[in-house]
Amino acid sequence: MNELIIVDGYNFIFNFVPEQGMDNDRLAFYRDRLINDLAGYSEARGRGVVVVFDARHSNNSGRTTHAFDKIKVIYSKRGETADTVIEEMVNRDRTHSKIFVVTSDYLQQKVIFKKNIYRISSREFGLQLNQFKSELRREVKEINRKSESSFYNLGTRLSKKALDDFTKIRNN
Repeated sequence: MNELIIVDGYNFIFNFVPEQGMDNDRLAFYRDRLINDLAGYSEARGRGVVVVFDARHSNNSGRTTHAFDKIKVIYSKRGETADTVIEEMVNRDRTHSKIFVVTSDYLQQKVIFKKNIYRISSREFGLQLNQFKSELRREVKEINRKSESSFYNLGTRLSKKALDDFTKIRNN
């Protein structure tokens, strides 16, 4: 994977989900859904994906990193923003030919913009992610349609004589 996509997780979520009534359970649901969607996207598109969540108001004394399928999930430490983690990542990375940062934070966009680092707005990436999921649903539907039409039970594949012979054996 020569390209890397880094997603500012909560920035992405809050650009698609209204914050009114956003409790911890709903936030956890959207966070898990984003992680699952990104894992599928990474696998299908062959791109590395890192999603960073802001945990500055939590009790995390250090950054935590988890691997989920083929993506990396990072939670910042107490007092640290996701923007800080992303800035460090793009400044240290020397292994990817292109890095795409998904955020709608204008200041973050200005800070990270340099050679081989590109910004994708949360809205734009959301459209790409939704298109990917639509294509995937279409492919699954087509595979199911083909598999149903290509399945023939044993009775339809046997000659009349062989079917009669099997019926006699079964009845004895």
